[in-house]
Amino acid sequence: VACLTPLLRLPSGDAFRVSLHRASHACQTLAYGVGMAGCSLTMSPVSVFAQTAVRRSVRRLAAAASHAARGPERAFAGASPTTFLSHHSHAGHSRVPVAPLRRGVSATARAILDAVPVPEKGEPAAQKPSSSDEDEYKWAPRDPKVHSLEGSLVILEGVGGDVKPGTLFDIGENGTTAVLLSHREPKTFALMFDASGGKDGAPSLGPRAVVEIGDKVSVRKKSKFYMPNELDVVGRRIGALGEPLDGGPIPGGAGRDVALSENAGSQLFREPPSVEDRKPINTPLVTGVKPLDVLTPIGRGQCLLLTGEVGTNLSQLGINAIVAQTEMNANKNVRCVYGAIGAAAFDSGASAMKTLQDAGATDTTVVSCAPDASLTERYAATCAAFAVAEAARSLGKDVLLVLDDFTGLIGFSREMGRLSPQLDFDEDTSENAPSKEQMVEYEGMIINALLAERRRFLGMTLQRVARMNDKLGGGSLTLMGVMYHQTGAYRGKAASEKNSGVVGESGSVVVPQLPAGFGEMSAQMREKITAAIEVKKQQAEKFKQEQEKNNAVSALGSKHAPEHNHTQPRPLVEEFMSITDGQVFVESFDSTNGWVISAKDSVSRIGSPGAAGPLMSMNMLQLRLDVMQADDMSVFGAKGLEKESMRDRSAAIRGVLRQTPGSTSRLSEQTVGLYALQKGKLVGMNSEEAFAAVQLAIERARVEMPELLAQIDNAPSKKLTKQIFEQLETLFADGEGKGK
Repeated sequence: VACLTPLLRLPSGDAFRVSLHRASHACQTLAYGVGMAGCSLTMSPVSVFAQTAVRRSVRRLAAAASHAARGPERAFAGASPTTFLSHHSHAGHSRVPVAPLRRGVSATARAILDAVPVPEKGEPAAQKPSSSDEDEYKWAPRDPKVHSLEGSLVILEGVGGDVKPGTLFDIGENGTTAVLLSHREPKTFALMFDASGGKDGAPSLGPRAVVEIGDKVSVRKKSKFYMPNELDVVGRRIGALGEPLDGGPIPGGAGRDVALSENAGSQLFREPPSVEDRKPINTPLVTGVKPLDVLTPIGRGQCLLLTGEVGTNLSQLGINAIVAQTEMNANKNVRCVYGAIGAAAFDSGASAMKTLQDAGATDTTVVSCAPDASLTERYAATCAAFAVAEAARSLGKDVLLVLDDFTGLIGFSREMGRLSPQLDFDEDTSENAPSKEQMVEYEGMIINALLAERRRFLGMTLQRVARMNDKLGGGSLTLMGVMYHQTGAYRGKAASEKNSGVVGESGSVVVPQLPAGFGEMSAQMREKITAAIEVKKQQAEKFKQEQEKNNAVSALGSKHAPEHNHTQPRPLVEEFMSITDGQVFVESFDSTNGWVISAKDSVSRIGSPGAAGPLMSMNMLQLRLDVMQADDMSVFGAKGLEKESMRDRSAAIRGVLRQTPGSTSRLSEQTVGLYALQKGKLVGMNSEEAFAAVQLAIERARVEMPELLAQIDNAPSKKLTKQIFEQLETLFADGEGKGK
């Protein structure tokens, strides 16, 4: 309202310029207000990021007003007497020329102006169409047509940026249909499909008939692409269009009308929930993986990145979390969806589906694509996985979505840049127009213009992760997304020489420098320091040789691993880290000891609100600091009582957090282990001894107090009471740690 009201009362002459100045100022004020409103809520970074579209639209309106406000002599130079907009004001009826206003502004601003019907001279202003023909109504003069083709991807021109993703198109005269994927001025990208061209009438990718460059395109503005109903996809393996990949019946039936919203699932593409639609993340999602639940707890509605080198088995980590929901939740209150988009698509997700079913996760939906799928089709499959999860969330369910790869999302954004290299601001020839190399303001940051555009695109997908408010059912969508980084990206010259805070292994050996005042010390002291440094040099050289050997083996193995084709460079990984609500940095993987998590590089930006109550009762956040302090102390030698104590505690932490892959650690079991660690029951024990002591206590608890364990598992948000602490103490009454 603040943006549009001044524009509805446009006088002429200098007063016109003043009004536009006021409109521009109102736009900027509204943008600031929107930003401040979001910051006042305790939301996840991704939730606050949902304000992007609103602020961007307001800024663009402000830019359009500013261009026009430069003066009537510039704004209306060469105005056509036939191109006018009619406006009503309190003073009466006035006519404002639009064609000159269009010139000199960005393509996005022109799209805003073009969205208004332009009447011919002497004709009344266009009226809003009736509901019967609203879908076919043509607004501003456009001539959408096919610009080029790449497989199932069709690149269109003349569509206009006001048409939303997910909108359906009719292409040519032969009945070919396409769904809009995204815009990148001045082009529009859509995926062609045949709603009943597959086996037994299932949807299939690709055009129904031959499509040629220049074919006319009809925009069905009110028709969106809907996925099948939630009940039809539970326990199924489907593709990007909802087509069956497991040989079962067609979800929704043969010839399903993808534009019909009744008895359907969620839209394939939809607007992310607004800030008002969300509520704070304060309910934990227990993954059953001890390093995750203790070091980087994840809340329901959070977006978490899993990253590591090829060979760290990140996809298995995500599957482990899905299986845990089946084992830990008897009433199955967490719905699970697995996106086999990257390496897991080598057999269209069949192996992933079998692994989940064999583990008992039979209700999980697997969304996949063909092994040779294009980046466009992988992007569509990624959005389909989100849509399936959103449909369950709309029913009030808590949903865990695991994506084995982001290649489709990242690759498609690159494809758009290749196929439509012109940015919308390239057409802005004004003095202050930004270029591709210039730094621009985006979300409070000063970054490269191309990077800002990519962050907008990536963010619009990740914004779909949210916990909804009670009016919308109170459901949540939690994302665990896998992204492999290149081998060695965080080691050697590519990273710090210090490998601080790795839970599960000792860090690299750092050789200390000679201390200040070394020459003024006694000869005996200098000899001791020199000898200590020499020992460190030998240890560092040995460690370096072992690392080079391990790296060579790892590189040889990863070269032939299917994940090798889906790795991302370090800058892109860190860009995702900055967008998501946290990351789990996996250093290595062992089939016996499980995943080795970096305590230094892994973080959950939701923090304690997303952590389990029983674990928070025992100051679980202190463990990260203890591990990093122990590693720092190892740099200066292993002697000394305090250093030995920190080293022993670090070893005990590794023992408590050790977990065999494929197994599930219930919250009650993690509580027993953390109690032993924090209450001094494992003092003086090494990693193996600590692991054995905790396992013995857990077995004893299963026999002596099963009701207590069930009570802890069934109330993950509730903190421990004094009575529970007293009961846990009895598990260790027969013996204390070696140091006691």
